[in-house]
Amino acid sequence: NFLSKKKYKAKAGGVGAKQRRHGKNGEDLFLKVPPGTIFIDNDGNILADLQNEGEEYKAVIGGRGGFGNWHFKSSTRQRPDFSELGEPGTELELQLELKLVADVGIVGYPSVGKSSLISVISAAKPEIGAYEFTTIVPNLGVVNVDDRAYIVCDIPGIIEGASDGKGLGHQFLRHIERCGLLVHILDIQRALITGELDINVLIDTYKKLRNELKLYSPTLAEKKELVVLNKIDLLSDDLNLDEIIKELKKNDIEIFTSISAATRNGTDDLKNKLMPIVIEERKKIKFVNDALNESDEIPVLRPQEQADQMDAFTIEELEDESIRIKGARIEQLSVMTDFNSDGAVRRFRDVCDRIGLLKAVKRHKDVKKVIIGEKNVSDAFDI
Repeated sequence: NFLSKKKYKAKAGGVGAKQRRHGKNGEDLFLKVPPGTIFIDNDGNILADLQNEGEEYKAVIGGRGGFGNWHFKSSTRQRPDFSELGEPGTELELQLELKLVADVGIVGYPSVGKSSLISVISAAKPEIGAYEFTTIVPNLGVVNVDDRAYIVCDIPGIIEGASDGKGLGHQFLRHIERCGLLVHILDIQRALITGELDINVLIDTYKKLRNELKLYSPTLAEKKELVVLNKIDLLSDDLNLDEIIKELKKNDIEIFTSISAATRNGTDDLKNKLMPIVIEERKKIKFVNDALNESDEIPVLRPQEQADQMDAFTIEELEDESIRIKGARIEQLSVMTDFNSDGAVRRFRDVCDRIGLLKAVKRHKDVKKVIIGEKNVSDAFDI
């Protein structure tokens, strides 16, 4: 939905009406996003990270409805001839980024059999072809083991230089940051040259991909990884699989299991072996998240910005002989005042006088403009 529509706007608060009626508050606008959505502001700060279904993030606050004229009746103001305007809602420009939430991320060079594997261990139906970069977007699949399940994510092929933007995999590396563990597919076919197997090809491709993960994100490189040999059906009788695994181990490449996704040899065993590891990784993630939620970090208090008292304001001198007044309540008062109404302006000045703002403004000599928030209110201060 967010590809075609970029701007969303909730209704503003209503104007105060006759017969003691309060203006209607602006209704909340809810936008649905998938789990894994991150909200980032223009400065690159992460404002919210919605990972689980049902979580909510209040991005902006809707405007309050204005009071009707009856609200302003007093002993000195018997028949008020003004009402408040509805308060505009706040505005915020956000960047939405989706990181797929999966238990297992399947990584590897192009055409190593990642899509084939996810198609046989889950109900996912990714495009499979005998050419590189068949997968152009990540695929998600649900793997069922007895009465439990976990989610696997197949990432488009990562090549050397992916961390610098080469190939397609670099666009999706951020997705596997969310995965509990990585399954690194090594393709035996790449190392088969005229019937002989060059073990150095496997070692080299493994190290290059590991280096890309490290360059992209040190955190990503530290994730638990299981190396799986694929396409073992292509080995001839004179090539011993156990010897290949031993040789890789000598080079610090521990093989978790060997499979053939094309013939489904070893795939059931792989998905069953992954289940207890997934459960263990889920426990670790929950423990870390719980620890973060229980952080004893001391909040920073900024009373002038956060207090809801009318007299909690600050005054800033600007270069063009103008001053800007900031404060949550005084800014709300200014945007809800109808400055075309003499009665509303008098009430605005009464409030400013009561909280000491009139005197504070007069202390600033030779001021040509008074701004509250973003609104020019110079006329109300006789400037």
